[in-house]
Amino acid sequence: MTTLTIKTSVFALWVYAWAFIAPVSHFLLFTVALVLCDLYTGVLAAKKRGEALRSRGFYRSVQKITLYYVAILLSHGMKHVFFVGLDFDIVWMVAGIISLTEFKSNLENVATVTGTDIWTLIANYIPRLPKLPK
Repeated sequence: MTTLTIKTSVFALWVYAWAFIAPVSHFLLFTVALVLCDLYTGVLAAKKRGEALRSRGFYRSVQKITLYYVAILLSHGMKHVFFVGLDFDIVWMVAGIISLTEFKSNLENVATVTGTDIWTLIANYIPRLPKLPK
């Protein structure tokens, strides 16, 4: 195999990967933003509770980002393989559930730090939104 063939193959693979990831990049970037905000608010909440910060918690944030990326990319693949032509966007659903989970976690941390339970205040206006256990 010549060097030109290897370079061409690597470039083609890179273009294919980018073409696959680009349509869901906004989901991926927002997921990172939510997890990083959760990390920040979690550190503040741990300090408020007087807990020691451990590397395990930081590792968990990296692990969550990785697993959320896998879930979003797998659902994107499922959409293109099994749900072609259907009006069913599994990527949007998976990313929405991930985002809602991280959003709720952020609000729990904010409630710990500030004492304002924003999730419950929102839940009073949205009847099907689950209330947080006290």
